Amino acid sequence: MLAIMKSLTQSFLGKVIAMIIIAGMAFWGVDSIFNQVRNGLGSDLMAAGNSSVSVEAFDKRIEVLLRNVNQNSESPITKEEAMTRGMLDQVFQLQESQTTNLGFAGKIGVEPSTEAVVSELKKVDAFKNPLTGELDLATYQRVLSQNRFTQAEYEAQVKSDLTLNALTTGAKAGLITPNVLKSIQSRYLAESRDVAWFILDAASIPKPKAPTEEDVLAFYNENLDALKQPERRAIDMVRVSADDFLSQVEVTEQEIATIYEAGKSERFSEPEQRTYVEMIFDTRDAARNAFAALAGGADPSTLQGVVSRDSKTSMQDDVQDLLLRDAMFGPGKQSGALFGPKDLGDGRWLVARLVSVQPGAVFPIETVSEQIRTDLARERATQLLYEKLEALDRSINAGFDLNEIASDLGVPVMSFEPVDKNGYTKDGLPMIGLMDAKDAFSQAFDMSVNDTSNQFTAADATYVTSTRKIVAPSTPDFEEVKDDVRAALIMRNEGEAAQNLVNEIKERIDSGASTLEAEAKTAKSVIESPPGAVTRMNAEESGLPNSAIGGIFAGKAGEVFVYPNRTGDKYMIVQLKAVNDPSEADLAAADATASSALMSSLDSDLQAAVEAEMAKATKLKVNNAAYNAYKASITTDQ
Repeated sequence: MLAIMKSLTQSFLGKVIAMIIIAGMAFWGVDSIFNQVRNGLGSDLMAAGNSSVSVEAFDKRIEVLLRNVNQNSESPITKEEAMTRGMLDQVFQLQESQTTNLGFAGKIGVEPSTEAVVSELKKVDAFKNPLTGELDLATYQRVLSQNRFTQAEYEAQVKSDLTLNALTTGAKAGLITPNVLKSIQSRYLAESRDVAWFILDAASIPKPKAPTEEDVLAFYNENLDALKQPERRAIDMVRVSADDFLSQVEVTEQEIATIYEAGKSERFSEPEQRTYVEMIFDTRDAARNAFAALAGGADPSTLQGVVSRDSKTSMQDDVQDLLLRDAMFGPGKQSGALFGPKDLGDGRWLVARLVSVQPGAVFPIETVSEQIRTDLARERATQLLYEKLEALDRSINAGFDLNEIASDLGVPVMSFEPVDKNGYTKDGLPMIGLMDAKDAFSQAFDMSVNDTSNQFTAADATYVTSTRKIVAPSTPDFEEVKDDVRAALIMRNEGEAAQNLVNEIKERIDSGASTLEAEAKTAKSVIESPPGAVTRMNAEESGLPNSAIGGIFAGKAGEVFVYPNRTGDKYMIVQLKAVNDPSEADLAAADATASSALMSSLDSDLQAAVEAEMAKATKLKVNNAAYNAYKASITTDQ
């Protein structure tokens, strides 16, 4: 499984998917809706031994994935988009790997004990009692319920995760890097290369002669397809948002005062501070006795066994321990609230008691009245917007044109000059306002002239478009674009001249007719080189571009390489001066890196081989027909 996961986590999206899969949420399903699919697996997508995955379980897994991906995304993706991007196939591949491992574990009797499961649960802070800091059944069940999981479901997944961990760690526990391989890897990493280069400025290269009229015309005819202008459309658009109705709402001073009085202690004041005392004990029994005494009303100064006592005054966000923060600042917490005993991990135990609450200073109404007015006005304007949008749908369905719709909404019609499907005019200017309409803009290219689009919401505004005019694709006449074609031809000729010159320089150095130093002098440039020899371990710090690094480690001593920059106005001419065998000191320095790289590679290969054998042993079956039917249903449902 690790081999698959390592290949997936090379991309950001793959890392997100792997993280969510490893978290193991939503692995359970109910009766299949795909019972018509059969190949010995019934409604399951895959099975190995006694481990299987149903269509519903897989679908729920995808929903959890999308919920996590979309949680903080400005542009949420759908299941169909996830399928198009290959996310479903990545999850399917991971599920196949997981099913194989769990099926093999069941076959050989690997199963975590109850104690191991409980030990994992104790590591989750969310399951701990905020007072005692220990695993609490009521807290545990409440948190699971809030996240829509039963206790049995969650514990089954914890067992699966522990089982998978046992298999992967067990398989590689005895893996040792052979010295002969490590020696080869160390030599490979420690081998060094001496390089030097100079920069050739294309501006110093003699310009080719100006093209004739016949040359320009020929170049025009050679590039007719590139010169062809795409279809463009002139589009009218209506944009409506809550801002358009702010002038139509009124907020009175009395309403502002009422809202201020109702929320001044929570919304319109500085954060409150709380004072609490932290008491440290050197035994658990002493801490428990102190906790019980404090709960019974004892004075903290009379407690026995206190190693240290520290009084703290802070705001909620200043308390780093989340459980302590909840116990001291949670809803309804008043003076006398207790926390602990908590094991600090070094033989000491913490008990805390809330001493007092100091409310934050209330802001004067004069300083917050405009904020209240703005918030209330926007709330009312938004309500007006919703009413207008309901009427907007009726107007569109009734066939009203865009001008009538704009008049009813009380907003202007914005007209844009013809643009292509990407939102650019013939002159290459982006129509940003039109691009912001997104789906409404796209639909304008699927409509006839004077048709009106549906309403679409993007960001905080709603858009409706209408196609005013369609400009058919065309190729401009030669006379119309002659000057642009001439400029493009001159640029091409200059680029070819520069490339020809650097190729000649390379050939002269390669053949021995010249040297890198002599060519640099002719080009009025200077020779540069890294501070020291370049190895595969320090190459990224050498100042060389990645393409050059690849070249010098694939080349031979004396070989020359040429690399243009992104704009094509400069060329880096690099020569591999020497290939140096590593010294004993170099090999020793590379030893740790070589071991790590080799171990990672061997681990990946071993896991892939082990999993292949597991699949044979458990007779892994994959129901591709059911998977294809599931993907087809996504397109249909969308």
